[in-house]
Amino acid sequence: MLAFSGGLWPVRTTYLRAFLTVLVLVASIAGAFAGPIRKGAVMQVKPNSVWFDEAAKLTHWQELKKSGNEAALTSFQEQMLGQREAWQFLKPLKVKILSYEPAKSQVNVEMKTAGRLQGTTWWLDASAIGR
Repeated sequence: MLAFSGGLWPVRTTYLRAFLTVLVLVASIAGAFAGPIRKGAVMQVKPNSVWFDEAAKLTHWQELKKSGNEAALTSFQEQMLGQREAWQFLKPLKVKILSYEPAKSQVNVEMKTAGRLQGTTWWLDASAIGR
């Protein structure tokens, strides 16, 4: 009993410390890639995401997408893009998070990528934000 409690305890402590160190390291690496959407954060928007100028239009688009009616979704999206009430960019772009509504899955952002649209504000589905 003395050998078990005195001889193995330091070995177990070493393994426990090593395990906890690896666990903390893995958690911190995962956290770096899965950062939360929070006000003031500068994040990247995924390519080909649809950007809306009004929250109500984004809400309607989300409802159509959720309904599964691809024809209605495509029609509405093409109409919004054609009237320049929504935009779709081919490259990932940097934005600053102005507000985030998790219940609605909506993010209000300010364009930070240099260009003529820098400083403009948009509404995006939260899934468009790269993590």
